[in-house]
This record gives sequence, C-alpha cells and structure tokens, in this order.
Amino acid sequence: MSQTSYLCIRLSAFATVSLALFYFIVQPSSIPRPWKGPGGAVTGGSRKCSPRDWSAGSWKRKENPVVVVKPDDVYAASGFKGCASNREVPWHLANDHPDDLPWRGNISAYDWVPSGVCNDMLDEFQESLVVDLVERGGWLLIGGTHSVTQEHFFSISCTLYPHVLATPDYSKDWGFDRAWPQHLYLNPISPLVSRIKFPEGFNMTKTPLVSFRRNDLLFNTTEVETMFNGGVWKPGPGENSTLFGSEQSWNISPTEYLDDLFFRPLPDANYHTLIVSTAGHWSLKLLAGLPNGYTDIYDLYRIILGNFVYQAARQLDLHQSAKQREVVIRPYMPGDDYCHTHEVMYGGPLKEVPNIEHASYNWAWIPHLNGLAKTAVEERAHPHVNYADIYRPGKLRPDAHVLGDCLHITIGAGVIEGWTKYLHYYLGTYLPWYRASTKLPGYPISDRFRR
Repeated sequence: MSQTSYLCIRLSAFATVSLALFYFIVQPSSIPRPWKGPGGAVTGGSRKCSPRDWSAGSWKRKENPVVVVKPDDVYAASGFKGCASNREVPWHLANDHPDDLPWRGNISAYDWVPSGVCNDMLDEFQESLVVDLVERGGWLLIGGTHSVTQEHFFSISCTLYPHVLATPDYSKDWGFDRAWPQHLYLNPISPLVSRIKFPEGFNMTKTPLVSFRRNDLLFNTTEVETMFNGGVWKPGPGENSTLFGSEQSWNISPTEYLDDLFFRPLPDANYHTLIVSTAGHWSLKLLAGLPNGYTDIYDLYRIILGNFVYQAARQLDLHQSAKQREVVIRPYMPGDDYCHTHEVMYGGPLKEVPNIEHASYNWAWIPHLNGLAKTAVEERAHPHVNYADIYRPGKLRPDAHVLGDCLHITIGAGVIEGWTKYLHYYLGTYLPWYRASTKLPGYPISDRFRR
C-alpha cells in the first residue's frame, strides 16, 4: 500500500473512531433539522445586518483625517484616547519609524462603510460595548498571535480606553512569555460605572470583561497527536514518528478553556462569548511529521475543527442556564506578499479581494481552511455556535500591515476595530433578531446528547 493511501485510510478511520475514543462522547439520540447558521440575509420583517451584509461594503476616505506628524498623533488618527494594554505598543501601533509617519496617518484615514442594510449600527459603540461586557457578559478570545487574536485583544484595549484597565503590566522587569493570559477589567473611575446594572457577584478588580488566551491549535499537542493517530496508528516505513517539528507553539486543551474557564461563575469570570480564530500556525514548519504536506494539513484541520465544534456544542448544552452563552468562530486572515512596497503601502484600500494562488507560508491555503471551519459549524447545526464571516474588509487592506511583517495588521487602521464593532452588533442585535425571525427549533439537551 502506498504511503499516501495509508495516510488517507488512517485519517478516514480516525473520523469514525477517535471521537468516542478520545472524548468518551456518546452519539446524539436525535438530530434537529439542519440549520445553516445566520451568515446571510433573511427576508421578511425589519432586516438586520448579517456578516455578509456588513462585509459587502467598501473603504471610504474620511473627510478630515488627522495628519500624523509625531508618534502620539496616531491615537487621534485612529479614534483612540489611548490604550489600556502596554504590550509592545510601538509594534502594534506602527508609530516608531519617523520616516513612515505619513504612511501611518494614511492607513487610518479610511472608514469601513458596510452595505445600506447596516444603517442601524451605532457609530459610537464603545460605551455600549463596555456596558454589555458587564451586563450580558464578557468575551473570551482564543487563538494565536498569527491568528491576530492577540492583536484583537490589544485593539479592544484601545477602543474601550479609558473605561478599562489591562493586565499584565508589561513595563515590569520580568520574563516575557507569549502564553501569559491577558485581561481587561472595568476601570473603577469610569463614568460608566454609575449606569451599569452589575450582576450579583461581579467584582471590578476580579471579573474580566475581555480575556485572551493564546492557543495555536485549539487542542494541546498530546491531544492533536492522539487524534492524528486515531489511538492505534504506528508510523509506517519512511513516516516520521513525531507529528510536530521544531517550531514553537503555545497550546492548551479545551478542558481548560472551554469546559472550565468559559463557564466559570462570578466573581472569577462572567463570559458570554467565546471568540475563536485559528489556522495561522497550521504550517509544515510546525506539523513537520505530515508526509503529504498541505494535503494532510487540510485533512487534519477538518478533523480538529469538527472536534472543537462538537465540544463547544456539547458544553453549551450541558451548561444550560438563564445565561445563554455563544461561541463564534472568526475566519483567519492571511498575509499579503509585497505589502511593504511603496506602491502597496501608499496605494490605499483595494476594491476587490485578490485571488491567492501562490503565497508565502500557508497563506494560499487559508481560504480552504476557513471553508472547513464554516462547514464544521454548519454540519453541527447548533444555534449558539456560529461562523461570522467578516473576512473581506481586512483582505482589502494590504496597505495596513505592521512594519515588521506582512501578516499582522496595524492597530488603528480600522480593520480589527471593525471586527469589534460588528461583533458587538452581531451578538446584541443580529443574532437575537435572526433567531426570532427564523423561528429556530428548540434544542433541548435531552434531544441532543445522551450520557
């Protein structure tokens, strides 16, 4: 048998065996009618802004953009009053190269204008989001630095400043670890404190509004390798005995962040939404033991995402309470080659997303991986596990990458800030409207999982 056929059989066998083997999961006693998720438009009633509607807009230049002549000007240009997090501030804001300050001002001179359906979205949403993060519940961000999830956390710390405080304090003289948990807390002197209806047990110094945990693969490496092996696989001739190469990664188990942290009660936590993004570290440098290259990554990613979505749906049903939580998968956004050429840096936003046929790293594969994540959500069909396709606005901004690489996005360019704005609307306005409009079927735990 060929090496390729052997791997395909192994991966296929895993798909039917390892769920029960690895998770001790029982089969659902019944399956609700298929539900494709709230990604597109729904006719009838007063229509709300779907992810597709929001992403169908374009970048428009501001009438009077702030001219950046010194590093601190980037705050006003970006619509910030400051940033709560002090982690690698010049790198995030791309304001430490004097010769590039004209470029830095230019990339913040554009606003994302969604389609006309989205006219009920608040332009000034920051205070509303702070109140929601207390009253409805906080956001738990899970992903890697290459998935830009850590940047999302930093961006939120700027968007909500001065109403939030950030930990840890990176100005302290201690060792730096990219796996440190990061948190945003309500600032006790914020004027919003007087208008917030605090949940019983909420503690301003202990209950985070937003948290970030680095997790490159969604599972720890032992779990990933066990799933890859299906519990029975042994390396054949010419196959590596170790799945992982020498590239460093940071990974934690769903038993830590999903089973435990996400559902932890007040005052330790008050999360309402788990926002997940991955794919950036799914490369042959990290997964060096895959004999058939990206074809194998594609297969393994499908298995991993299917397992994650299953776990998320299962935990949501097992923790049913008066507080309905949400799990949202955000698509991964690949980098742009040649982003630091003068033509790209000063060319402004694009009109259409370019096709990716050949690219550095794993970037050409990203649309395929995003499609697998979307399919995993649709196949599980759980109304509180969703795929929010807000990919397009960022792919129109090859001019907005940080100065050190062509993957990460400059904070304040409007790309990541747009994610925060839309997700706030999506969770508080669009999803409740969608569910009411479509009259989704009930999803009781007795009809979904059997212990």
